[in-house]
Amino acid sequence: ECPEVRDLVAMLDVLASPGHALSLAQALKSPVFGCSDADLVQIATAVASGRADAAQASRRADPLAWWNALHSLPDASPELARARELLARWHALAQSLPPHDLLDLIVHQGSVIERTVAAVPPTRRAWALSAISALLAQSLMLDGARAATPYNFVRALRRRSLKIAVPVQTDVVQLLTIHGAKGLEAEVVFVMDNWPERATTATATLLVQWPVGSPAPQCCAFVYSESRCPQSLAPLLQQELDARQREELNALYVAMTRARHRLVFSATQATHSSSGRAWWDRIAHRATDWTALSAALADPPLQPPPCRLLELPQRSPRSRDEAVAVNGGDSDPIGSQSDSVERRLGLAVHRALEWSVRGELPTPDRLAGLCEAAAAEFDADAAAVGQVAFAVLNSAACQRFFDPAQLLWAGNEVSVADDGEPLRIDRLVCTANDRTWWVLDYKLSQSMPALETYRPQMQRYRRAVSRLQPGEPVRCAFITSAGQVVEIDA
Repeated sequence: ECPEVRDLVAMLDVLASPGHALSLAQALKSPVFGCSDADLVQIATAVASGRADAAQASRRADPLAWWNALHSLPDASPELARARELLARWHALAQSLPPHDLLDLIVHQGSVIERTVAAVPPTRRAWALSAISALLAQSLMLDGARAATPYNFVRALRRRSLKIAVPVQTDVVQLLTIHGAKGLEAEVVFVMDNWPERATTATATLLVQWPVGSPAPQCCAFVYSESRCPQSLAPLLQQELDARQREELNALYVAMTRARHRLVFSATQATHSSSGRAWWDRIAHRATDWTALSAALADPPLQPPPCRLLELPQRSPRSRDEAVAVNGGDSDPIGSQSDSVERRLGLAVHRALEWSVRGELPTPDRLAGLCEAAAAEFDADAAAVGQVAFAVLNSAACQRFFDPAQLLWAGNEVSVADDGEPLRIDRLVCTANDRTWWVLDYKLSQSMPALETYRPQMQRYRRAVSRLQPGEPVRCAFITSAGQVVEIDA
């Protein structure tokens, strides 16, 4: 699964079977050749033209269309020219060379090591080079090197899951499971997700009572549902639950004892009420809050470079008891309503519009059903949600933003970043007639003074989109509950 290995395996695949266009595209995009998207589009265009000619001549489509198009392009880029020269040479050698010799030739003639080192981040270089070496080694060891052809070697690799040891690096962050960290230590350990969602009760389980020293089990029972366990097996089920709890505590002990100097716990608040068994509940009262710790370290002997702890946006709520979702720094994606009824209405309208404008616009009956579902999710008035959604989608001023025939691109809940902070745009579209990008924000309010307060937020959206689409016009507008479009000047 390592990217460098996947690229080399794709290379072998296309040398053994030139008709595999997807493997050819992956090989061309790999650091070995470094072809661009424009290069692939050029090949695809030539393939499409050839298929059209074949259809007119009532001939069968060429199964080697991509391979032949690559080798017949009249004005190929330097990357494509290099790729077709090397691929043609290696394809001829693949008919006679075993996998290891062919791979060794590819690595040296294709400058794979040098190009990989230049392409991957410094923290991944040792791992990438180790993976390439491991692939070369597998070509001699896999199945006793019985895969004597590149074709058989590629198929043998894809039939199984092979693992190699990760190179030890002291200057990188290691991501490990609790069990995978047994026996290891580090100066600082972060233990993540300490307030997980409650696991679904197992529908079926096997209960075995086999005391130590007993020659045979005293009881063995299949239980269809733990929640409806027979009374006669209740003590045995309780023993099983106690054993699971001990394993949880053992895992917590392993996690806490991996740190030499500092142990940091983090958690995302679960939607269910605390059961008192989450790790967070056990350690929170004994830990030092991160902000308090930061204050205590405000003036160390050696002042570290300034840093800022970034917070992820809150997850969109799934029930009325959860917090309101953050929308690019705004406490309410629809508007800033203090009343809970208005807030729930705004969230429901926002969700209904998000569901309604994915592709073709819904029929009135379909839209009514979506509004009812959104209203039920946020405990809002379905009639009020439908009134706003119908007003927006039936507004003549809004048609250009929702009609697929008038758009080149459209997306809902689009995530962008400004100065390293995540933002979320309600709807982002590119109109077909003038190729203008529109940043759209849904607001229940129709008051200009109220909308004016969101001008800085819209300007941040504009900056973020402009950086992603340099040289293209970007405009911003609010869509009100009455279907009005209020454009925001730059």
